[in-house]
Amino acid sequence: MKPAHSRSRGTRRQLTAGFAVVLVAGALFLGSSAQAAQGLGAGLIDGNAADKPDHLGDRCSIASAATAEKVFAVSGTGGATAEVRACEKWDGKYYSAMSVDGYVGYNGIAAAGEKREGDGMTPSGVYSMGYGFGVKAQPKQFHGPKYVKVSKDDVWVDGDAVKNYNTMQKKSDGYSGESMYQTPAYDHGQVIDYNTAATPGKGSAIFLHVNTGSQKTAGCVSVSEADLLRIFEWEDDSVVEMAVSR
Repeated sequence: MKPAHSRSRGTRRQLTAGFAVVLVAGALFLGSSAQAAQGLGAGLIDGNAADKPDHLGDRCSIASAATAEKVFAVSGTGGATAEVRACEKWDGKYYSAMSVDGYVGYNGIAAAGEKREGDGMTPSGVYSMGYGFGVKAQPKQFHGPKYVKVSKDDVWVDGDAVKNYNTMQKKSDGYSGESMYQTPAYDHGQVIDYNTAATPGKGSAIFLHVNTGSQKTAGCVSVSEADLLRIFEWEDDSVVEMAVSR
């Protein structure tokens, strides 16, 4: 009989291989735990690392009221300037897919629930993104279910109006309001579903649209036309929300 401390080369190879497997498994387990602790993913799925998609960057700060998989985070950066980030949900958290310069109301961003007609402020809060519109024809980048090509007969009912306040109507039907036939501002745009209850006085005509070069709006959110078309492409046909914060 061989001494207890002696092992055949085959046995030693088996022990070494087994020890290596234990080390690898332990490292993977620790890596998975570290990932989870940092919010970087669910760790291992059937032995493969669940990596964050390459097109996603830093974490986005999104209001807890947001529920959509895609959310625009509009954050005031002083005066009428803002950062507009296109954020996607991954592993339960939001990450930036794109960031562009934007502009908000000439009086900045209103506190929650404080937006009023004519105050020159963009409403804070979380809102769904509505239909597209524009003086120009529907761009190939827009994949939403509805796009309205506006004419000189189209107005957005605002001011002191009560009937059909905060909706697009026709001048030829007796309505008055902000003209929707404006270029370059409304060459392309998208409705932000603010004040969908159409409560008179709470504010109207809140859109995402093309910046005119003034570097401010009357209460909307604006970006360059090139950036707006990139945003349309990013939205695809998804349900999208906008989260505006001061």
